[in-house]
Amino acid sequence: MLRKFISTSSQLAERTNFSFHPSFFSLAEQRVLVNAALHKLDAMESGAHRRKRKAFIRASNYSPENTKTLQEMFLPDEYYEFHEGHYDGVINNYREMHLSSWPTSDFSDLPPILERLHALLPSQDTQTHLLHLASDGEIRPHVDNTAASGTWILGCSLGADRVLRMENEGGDDVFTLPLPSGSVYIQRDELRFNYKHSILLGDGGQRLSIMIRDRISASN
Repeated sequence: MLRKFISTSSQLAERTNFSFHPSFFSLAEQRVLVNAALHKLDAMESGAHRRKRKAFIRASNYSPENTKTLQEMFLPDEYYEFHEGHYDGVINNYREMHLSSWPTSDFSDLPPILERLHALLPSQDTQTHLLHLASDGEIRPHVDNTAASGTWILGCSLGADRVLRMENEGGDDVFTLPLPSGSVYIQRDELRFNYKHSILLGDGGQRLSIMIRDRISASN
């Protein structure tokens, strides 16, 4: 059977179960989100890695406010406690956490940015997940656990550009889509349950994603 590739936002717009905003966040908004997300992820790491990071920051006079590009906000890979493999084999070279709350008291510009993002959500009973990929990290093809979340998934991409690949069970419907930093996509219903999605290896550079999913209704 002929395999179909869909790679442009105009073609994806024809799918009612996928929406894409290629430049949703400005660079200034992205910097706030990256800074806040790294703040949360860094705080959960071991004391040894936190001390290692602090020593690097002191020696290099690093400050997020003084970085020229978004990618420069990330320290070199070796200063993060990346895990080689996920428990289910889907993700490699990554850090992750389920986020119960954002550090809005530490980042005064964060609340209006989050309000903009939450305005896109199809529903408001949600769970948020932060995923930080190393320069050589990737997400292999998978369908998110249908017993753990509901009918839609939102992904916000920050950092190095990567490519989203989605493929149906039979392999006869495949599309790839570049995900620039600051972009947001939502997949739902058929694309949520019947298509595997993956984030392909890039040409280098770390990537941070904010994943928001709806919770399963108690009636289900």
